[in-house]
Amino acid sequence: MNVELLNINKGEWLSVALKRQGYPLIPSNVIIDKTVTGLGITHMEVHSPRPSIIIEPNVPVIIGKAEGKANRLAVYELCTKTMIKNFLQRKDLKYKKLITTPEGFKKIKEVAQLLGIDIFKEYFCLFDECEKIIQDVDYRSRIAQPINDFFEFEGKAMVSATPLEMRHPKLKEQNFRKLKIIPLYDYRKDMTLIPTRSFDRTVKEQLRPLLQTSPCICIFFNSTNGINSLVNFLLEEHLITPDEYKIFCSQDSVDKLKDAFFYESFEELKLPLAKVNLFTCRFFSAVDITTWTKPDVLILTDCIKVPHSIIDPFTEAIQAQGRFRNKYEDDNTYNSLTVIANVNENMLVYTDEEITARIEVFKANYEHFKGLKEKELNKVKQQAIAEDLKAIKYNDLLGDDDRLNYFAVDNWYNEERVKRYYQSAETLYQAYIDCQFFNINYQPEEQGISEEDQLQIRQAKSGKAKWRKIVDNLERLEKRKIADPLYDMQADIEVLRLIEDANYIIDAYLLIGAIPIRNGNFNKGEIDKEIKAFRIQQAKDERFAPDILKTIWQEFQPDIEIGQYVSFIQLKDRLKRIFQAYSILFKEKGKQLENVYVTLKNDTITDYFDCKKSNSILNGSYKLTAMKPELVQKIEESI
Repeated sequence: MNVELLNINKGEWLSVALKRQGYPLIPSNVIIDKTVTGLGITHMEVHSPRPSIIIEPNVPVIIGKAEGKANRLAVYELCTKTMIKNFLQRKDLKYKKLITTPEGFKKIKEVAQLLGIDIFKEYFCLFDECEKIIQDVDYRSRIAQPINDFFEFEGKAMVSATPLEMRHPKLKEQNFRKLKIIPLYDYRKDMTLIPTRSFDRTVKEQLRPLLQTSPCICIFFNSTNGINSLVNFLLEEHLITPDEYKIFCSQDSVDKLKDAFFYESFEELKLPLAKVNLFTCRFFSAVDITTWTKPDVLILTDCIKVPHSIIDPFTEAIQAQGRFRNKYEDDNTYNSLTVIANVNENMLVYTDEEITARIEVFKANYEHFKGLKEKELNKVKQQAIAEDLKAIKYNDLLGDDDRLNYFAVDNWYNEERVKRYYQSAETLYQAYIDCQFFNINYQPEEQGISEEDQLQIRQAKSGKAKWRKIVDNLERLEKRKIADPLYDMQADIEVLRLIEDANYIIDAYLLIGAIPIRNGNFNKGEIDKEIKAFRIQQAKDERFAPDILKTIWQEFQPDIEIGQYVSFIQLKDRLKRIFQAYSILFKEKGKQLENVYVTLKNDTITDYFDCKKSNSILNGSYKLTAMKPELVQKIEESI
């Protein structure tokens, strides 16, 4: 896609910059990448001298932009076809503006057809916050419904401060280009990033001082249950009163929250804001929030307990902080911005190449069963094939017309991209660096074994899965120890030992390390073999160490010089004393001692010396002739 650059000055509206470049109106067949929020592009279109259909992602945006304006109609669930018909038939309105949800567009199209209005020629279509088509299509399939109709408009454009890559073929067929806005000023925002291993504790620690100093706190957290828990904490700790919070979310969530006695819950933005305000994702983009006091902003992600709360640094984080419209004396719209997120090293994440391969397999399976269904004449068998056909994963990527929904494909690639950032604190930090929108104050919380770590281990689906998570954590602790020699990992190991069935794998790890355990696929029998092999080698290393070899040589060299036979019993007793002096655990022949792999026998002396044996002298004896050459060399090399 070709890219056209458009410079914009500080404090300048996008409409002014467009006109300077020769565009009195928003041009057609473009994706406008605003770079920063709040440049007034939708404001430009609702005031343009032409009829427009503006598609917005969520209801609060639509109501806010249409409220109190005679030439604007908010089209969403509560707007009926009769209301649309009456609006379109008004003769007193020259330039009608229909501001609609993606789901509401179908009603506009149907009413226009009944009235004989060709909206595709007469109206300009602006798809605002276009990345939401990709981000929301997995749980809100109808958000992509108008996209095929969108490409039928003669005049059309997409816009966002954070557009995502799109694979839809119509973009290429219709020669879409990107209009990239280049701010001629430093637009980056100060932000504190806190990756943590203890999400709840960190959020509470950050909130406590803020509640003492801030007149207004705005929290973006895409989890109704998480918001429920957080407000409960604030109320129970008497950090706020029942009239000092507001929750903004979908109507379904409002109903659930009110059932749980959270009465200050709203589907639409209700001003003024409270002391503490909590927003789910429908308020992350497009909504204009007016504040009377300078807020402190928190953006939260709990990817362990609430995976769908994950925030994309490249889109949602930028959009959320950009909701505030009032600029204060320092030219900022908020006092502070803090991003708090936990990470999950064990999250299943696919690469782009793996997604592509899986889609190919899903498609092949789908076409195979579809072909079988078409060829099958027996109705019972045909029905059975149809049931299997519905279960094939490729269906998740199809639209209502059974054609490939390119935005569903984009959604999969996009979700895996974002998940990759949350595999470690370092990858999350790098993502925020790469988005180039923030001046980052990086404050990772290097906690050892957190509540989330323990929860993940305890919730493992199998014993092997539990051991795997324990080993993952032990490896992480060891890396931290290498990076920070003052860190004492023993306390965290003791926390792990409190988990049921943890001691065996902890002891195994401390003895043989992670690689043999992983090679044994966390199978106890295989691990036991590795432990035994390790202890045998360890015992060998101990009794053939240079220091003990030197002591043995000094002990028995006089016997060599004299050249006399020494009894088996005496030789064994003298070796026993040396082994004991060096704390080498040993057992004597016939005795069973667990985890002891040195056996002291009559002929153990022959491991160290070349000998002549006599079974008749002294009831069994050896005459030592020389220490084995390789052992002499080992002693000499150590000197």
